[in-house]
Amino acid sequence: MAEANGMSIINSHIEKGEFSKLYLLGGAEEYLVNQYKNKLRAALIDVEDSMNYGVFKGDGIKSDAIAELATTMPFFADRRVILVEDSDFFKKGNEDMEKLFEDIPDTTVLIFAEHNIDKRCKLYKDISKIGTVANFDIPDERTLLIWVKKLFTNEDIQIEDKAVYKLIEYVGNDMNTLCNEAEKLKCYCMEDGIVTVDKVEDLSINQIEGKIFDMMDALSRKDKKRTMELYADLKELREPAMRILYLITRQFNLLLKTKLALMDKQDNAKIASALKIQPFVVKKYVAQCNAYTYEELLEKVNMCQEADTSIKTGAMKDNLAVEMLMMNLLQ
Repeated sequence: MAEANGMSIINSHIEKGEFSKLYLLGGAEEYLVNQYKNKLRAALIDVEDSMNYGVFKGDGIKSDAIAELATTMPFFADRRVILVEDSDFFKKGNEDMEKLFEDIPDTTVLIFAEHNIDKRCKLYKDISKIGTVANFDIPDERTLLIWVKKLFTNEDIQIEDKAVYKLIEYVGNDMNTLCNEAEKLKCYCMEDGIVTVDKVEDLSINQIEGKIFDMMDALSRKDKKRTMELYADLKELREPAMRILYLITRQFNLLLKTKLALMDKQDNAKIASALKIQPFVVKKYVAQCNAYTYEELLEKVNMCQEADTSIKTGAMKDNLAVEMLMMNLLQ
């Protein structure tokens, strides 16, 4: 069977009670991979049946042990289910699995949940023909909206569409993070029974802006390693390059304004009022400002604007422009 949308194909198999002998679960959205891995397992076998359920994880997996278990008849049950996670078999290949795929018993269901998949690999091509490849992509905006709203309606709590979009804006579109933040909001809004934009702003942790601030702090300390680690974290959160650029530009503009205020002998209270930020945050901006001269900050703001122009004129792709900016800022 060819590669298919993960949610639809697994839901269809469970609904019909008709399963493949081989499954490969992968894709960009790890939360969905984990959810549907567990959902598939629960549909295939009693969760208490440890005799007929085997798990192999990560480095050091012995493929011959998987093959041996897969060819063993189930113990007083209709089927044996085996879960293999992060084996790298679908990147590096594996002869034991190639042989097993050719003659896997009808009483065995083998599920692979993998991060590293190379579609050119023979194992991938084999499982695509005789099994099911379920791909879990990042949901589009509409699907994500419906999913987040369902997290609340299941608890008889309403959430405004604007509040959902604000939540996504604050924490990104990583479903694990959204689920965790939703749990906090449920407890916070249990009494009122409704989640508004104001309540999201009151409670949600702004991961993206927090990482941007930490990255700016690392930049001010000329800590190249930490700066790039935090930039990698932002990409891991799937934050769009243009938003990263916007936030970096905004931070340097704030630092520039802080530097001007300091040169004008303004105290922290006046700076906080002018920049519309909390007084305790001003201390952090002042500390970062001390690492730069006014001219250096002005140069870095210009670098950000040049990157923005390069993207908008089509001279450079957004991801490349931001990565080049990061390298220039570290010089």
